[in-house]
Amino acid sequence: MDIHLSAVSEDEFDALFSVVKQSLYVYVDSVFGWDDDFQRHRLKTDYEPNWFYWIEVAAERVGLLCFKPYACAYHIHLLIVLPEFQNQQIGKAMMYELHHRAHRENRSRVTLSSFACNTNAIRFYQSLGYQVEARDEHFFSLAFSLADFQA
Repeated sequence: MDIHLSAVSEDEFDALFSVVKQSLYVYVDSVFGWDDDFQRHRLKTDYEPNWFYWIEVAAERVGLLCFKPYACAYHIHLLIVLPEFQNQQIGKAMMYELHHRAHRENRSRVTLSSFACNTNAIRFYQSLGYQVEARDEHFFSLAFSLADFQA
């Protein structure tokens, strides 16, 4: 699959917000209640612009990825595949691409959190080898070890 990332530019914030809201509204609303102003502010202040990438397949935007690099890991904040492109192995291909990138950069793991009510996401990550490290009423924390990763 011809999949790659392109940086989200600062003037594309409204498009980014629209994708995030479309994908996460139901989960955020059920746990915290959705507030547009709060969510916009959070995306602008809690995340660095250089963590956001459009996922593209054959030059078409099919989703959004947000991840933060740490010394020994990547932490995925968001992996969103647009509804019309789901069930085409794009999420899986993107995760493998990110695993390869982390491995090349000598990182030891990839971590993420998921809403506990997003059972499809949790099942997806576990199918890729992610292990649940912690959970509470609303969230699962998962990790993938690159120790045995075959690039």
